[in-house]
Amino acid sequence: MKRIISLILSLCLILTAVGCSSTDDEYIYFELPKTPSTLDPQTASEDSELLIIKNCYEGLFRKDSNGKTVLGAAESFKENGLVYTFKIREDAKWSNGEKLTAFDFEFALKRALLPETKAPFASRLFAIENAKAVHSGTLSSQQLGVMAVNEKTLKITLSEADPNFKESLATSVAMPCNEKFFCDAAGKYGLTASNMLSNGSYELTRWRKDPFGIRLYRNEEYSGDFISKNAAVFITCDTEDPLLEKLEKNHIDMAFVDSALKPEIEKIGLQSTSVENICWFLTLSNDFSLDMRKSFIMLIDKSIFSGSLPSGYTAANSIYPHIFESEQTATGLTPYNKEVAKQLYLKELEKLEGKKFPSDVVLYYYDDGFIKNTVTDIVGHWQSNLSAFVNIEAVSKSSLLTPELKSQTYKMALFPVRADSHEIYEYLNKFGVAYNNEPLDKIQENILRNANIVPILFQTTDLAYSKALSNVVMEAENGYIDFSFIVKKD
Repeated sequence: MKRIISLILSLCLILTAVGCSSTDDEYIYFELPKTPSTLDPQTASEDSELLIIKNCYEGLFRKDSNGKTVLGAAESFKENGLVYTFKIREDAKWSNGEKLTAFDFEFALKRALLPETKAPFASRLFAIENAKAVHSGTLSSQQLGVMAVNEKTLKITLSEADPNFKESLATSVAMPCNEKFFCDAAGKYGLTASNMLSNGSYELTRWRKDPFGIRLYRNEEYSGDFISKNAAVFITCDTEDPLLEKLEKNHIDMAFVDSALKPEIEKIGLQSTSVENICWFLTLSNDFSLDMRKSFIMLIDKSIFSGSLPSGYTAANSIYPHIFESEQTATGLTPYNKEVAKQLYLKELEKLEGKKFPSDVVLYYYDDGFIKNTVTDIVGHWQSNLSAFVNIEAVSKSSLLTPELKSQTYKMALFPVRADSHEIYEYLNKFGVAYNNEPLDKIQENILRNANIVPILFQTTDLAYSKALSNVVMEAENGYIDFSFIVKKD
C-alpha cells in the first residue's frame, strides 16, 4: 500500500511539473511604439532597438530579474587592480552554432570605440586603457587595453577605476560581434534578419519591414543561465488601432503606453509597471535679456498647471528625474514670485523697440497628446500677469527640440529629456556638461544660473501587460525588458 501511495504521489508531481512546463511553449505578443532602424548593438540608440538587442545578445555580464549584475557569457572573471580577466563559457555559441569566443568581444569593444563607428554609448567604455585616444582617432584600436589571450580568455585593462564598469559591460555597446560575420554582411550588419547573429536568450528569425514585424524565437544554441521561459516573442508596431483596445481584447500581451492612460489601464484589468526617467524642460534663448528670462521663470509654478496634469506627470523639483532619486536637489531653482517678475519684466520692456513685447514670439513644444494643457497654462499665466502674448506651435518629434538643451536656437521650447541609464555623466552630457565628480547640486546650480533652462515636469515610462503574464521586470535602461523572465499562462 505504501508503494502504491508513493507511486500515486510521484505521478501527481510529474503531472504537475508537466503542467507548469507547458508555459514554455507560449508566445508573447508585444507592440513597439516605434520601429527600429538598426539592430547593430554598437550603433543602436533608440529604445525600440535596445529592447530587441537586450534579448538577442548577452554580454560578459547581464542583469538578473532582481536587477543585479551577474555573469552572462563569461563563466568567471578575476579582478587584479585595473586588470579584468574573463573566461568565456565553454559551451557558449552563436545562434548559427559557431563557438562564441573572446575574439568576438575583443573585436566588438575595439569597433565600438572607433570614431567611424559613431557608437552613441561609447563613453561607457572610456575607463578602458587608451579608450579616449582611440575614440578621438589619435591612437589605433590595436592599442586599446583589450586582448583575447586565447579563444576563451579575454583580458581588459583599465586606465582608471570605474565602479560602474561591470554594469557597462552588460549594455548594448559591449555586446560581442563576430568579425567574419560582420565583414560578410558588407555594410548591412544589424539591418536585416539574415545579417544578425544572436548569442542571447532569443534568436531573431524574421524581420519584416512593411508591415513591420519581428519574430524572436528561443535561441536553441543558448546554454547560459537565462534560457527563456516562453517559446517566442512576436513584435509589431501598429499605430492604426487603439492600443488599449488591443490589450483589452488580448490581441497583444504587452506594450508601452502613455503615462496619462494609467487609470484606464487599471480600469480594464491590466497590470502595469513604470519608472520615472523623463524630465520636461523649458528653454529660453539669449534673444531675451537675463532679467526678462528670469521674469518668465518666476511665473512658473506647479500651482498654475498641476490641476491639469494627467496621471504619470508631476511637477519637477530638480533637473534630475527619480531614476537619480538620491541626486535630486532644489539648488538653483528660481522660486515663484509674481511681484518681482512684474518689476523685472517692465524694466526690460522699457528697453525694447516701441516698449512692446514682440508679437512673433513662438514657444515650440513636443506634442505627446497630453502636454498642451500645461503649455497653455504657462503662456496664459504670462499673458495675464505680464501682458506678454506668446504663440505656441507643436512639433511631432521630440528629437527636433532636445538639442535646445545645448544650443537654445529657438526663442522658447518645451520638450522631454530621457535618462538613458543610471549613469549621471550620460545624462549631463545632454546639457553639454562634462561630469568630473563635482557635487551634483553645484552642477544643477550652474546649469540653471543663466535662466536659459528650467525643469517643468517629471514623467514616467509605463508598460501595460496582460494578467496572463508574470515575472515582468522593467529595468530603467538598456531596452527596459528582458523577455526571458516572463511566464505566460492561458
